[in-house]
Amino acid sequence: MRTASFTRWFPLGMLAACLAGACTRNGRASSTPADDPTVRLMDTLRAHARGRPPVCSPDARLLQRGGGIDLERLRAAGHPVIVWTVNDLPTMQALLQRGVDGIISDRPDLLAQAVRDFDANGDGTPGDLLDADGLIDPKRFDAQGHRGARNLRPENTLPAFEAALDHRMTTLELDTVLTADGVPVLSHDPDLSPAKCRHADGSPLTAPIPIATLTVARLQTGFVCDRLLADRPEQTNDRARSPEAVAFAARTGLPHPYSVPTLRQVFAFAADQADAAHEARDPLRARNARRIRFNVELKRTSAMAAVSPAHGDAVARAILEAGLADRADVQSFDLRAVRSMQQRHPELRVALLLESLPTDAESKAAE
Repeated sequence: MRTASFTRWFPLGMLAACLAGACTRNGRASSTPADDPTVRLMDTLRAHARGRPPVCSPDARLLQRGGGIDLERLRAAGHPVIVWTVNDLPTMQALLQRGVDGIISDRPDLLAQAVRDFDANGDGTPGDLLDADGLIDPKRFDAQGHRGARNLRPENTLPAFEAALDHRMTTLELDTVLTADGVPVLSHDPDLSPAKCRHADGSPLTAPIPIATLTVARLQTGFVCDRLLADRPEQTNDRARSPEAVAFAARTGLPHPYSVPTLRQVFAFAADQADAAHEARDPLRARNARRIRFNVELKRTSAMAAVSPAHGDAVARAILEAGLADRADVQSFDLRAVRSMQQRHPELRVALLLESLPTDAESKAAE
C-alpha cells in the first residue's frame, strides 16, 4: 500500500493532536464529527460477507477531525478499522487512544513499543493489549509490519519479514503481483524498480522491468532486491542482521535471501520460524510465528487498471493450500477486486483500503 508521509503536512505533535480529536484538517477546533459515506459502504460489504466482517483500512489522515471518516461511527457499527501507514510514536499513541483495531507501520519496532506502553484502562499500568506471555494479543489489537518492516530492511523480502517477526508483530502485511507464469510474488510495484533491485551479478537495472514478463525462475535467478533507499536511513541489507532469512534461502534453494519471494515461500518461511529448533532457541518468537497472520494486498498493474480475477484466484489458492484461511486477509484499493474476492472466495476475509473518502457511486457499485 501507499505510505502516508505525515510530516510533509503536519508537525508530529499537531498530527497526533488532530487524530486525538483536538483539531480539524486546518488546525481549528471542531466538536462536530464529519459525515461520511464510509459506514454505508462497509455496511454493504458486510452484507455480502459470509464469514468474518470486512475490514475498513483507511489512510490515517482520513481519521483526523474533519478528515471525512468518523471512526466512532464505524466502530459503533461493528466495522474493524485498521489504519495505514503510521511510523511515529505520537501518532501511534493518539490512534491507540482513539480505539483503532490495528495499525500498519514501516517501523514494527516503534509499533511494538507503542502497544507495550499503552495503558488502555488508565490504571497506570501499561500492557493492556498484551497476553499473559507479553506478546501482543491479536484479539485485542492487530500490529502489522508494512511490507514486513519497510524502514528496517528492503521491503517485501524475507529479511523484512524476519524483522517484523523479531518485533513480535501479529500480522505481516505484504503486496503481490503476478509473474508471467501466473505465480503471486511479492512486490509493491508492477515492475522491478532500479531504485530497489539490481541484476544478480551486481550490475544496476537501467530501466524498470515488468514482473509480468518474467517467470518465477527468471525473476529469482536473475535479480536481487536489496538496494537501500536514501530516504529510509534505518534500512540495512546486512545479511548478518537477517540470519533466519539467509539460512532459509540456503535450505530451500532460493538463490539469494533478497530474491523476490513467492507468496508460498513467505508462508513457508513463517512456518519455518515456528519449528522445534526455533522453539528451543526463542519460545515466544516461535509461538508468535506459529499464530502470525498475513494481510495480502492485490496490486493493480497500473493506476487505472482493475485487479484481474486471476490474481485474486492465485492468491486465494496459495492461502488455502497453506491452510491459512483463518489467518489471512486479502486487501485492495480496488473495490471491484474486494467484491470479486467476496463472491469467488467467501471463506477469506477482505479489507478495503481507502486513500480518500468513498463516494456514493462506490457505495452503490458495491451493492
